[in-house]
Amino acid sequence: MRTFSFRAAALALVATLAVAAGAYAADPPAATEQHHQRGENYLQQKLGLTDDQMQQIRTIRSRDFAAQRQSSQALRQAQTDLRRLALAGTDDAAIAAKQAQVQTLMTQSVTARVAGLKQIGSILTPGQREAFAALMDHGPRGHRHMRPSQPQGS
Repeated sequence: MRTFSFRAAALALVATLAVAAGAYAADPPAATEQHHQRGENYLQQKLGLTDDQMQQIRTIRSRDFAAQRQSSQALRQAQTDLRRLALAGTDDAAIAAKQAQVQTLMTQSVTARVAGLKQIGSILTPGQREAFAALMDHGPRGHRHMRPSQPQGS
């Protein structure tokens, strides 16, 4: 029983972190609109996107934004409910049902993200897709500072 509770808590923690990161990326605060524009300009420059390609990407992102926001809110609520059920010592069946709901919502979120990436990929040239994948390997904000440092003098 103790192992099950630990797994439930660990799953809830991992899911919470994933949703928090996704929610922040999907719902930038209004004050960062200028930062968002700089990010689009950076993306356009780094990938060599045409204005038409950039407009198509904006259309995909804006169309998917409302659905992603609603999905993120549902997932956050389900995770909150799961944490409360686990902490309250609720029966295992109710916890398992809530875990299944959280997993379903997470799967839907990933599926929607992949569908959006596929649509964006269809707009890009093969070289642009490769460059975009390389940028995404460093996270949505380009966390280059997290790379292992190169030895100096090499």
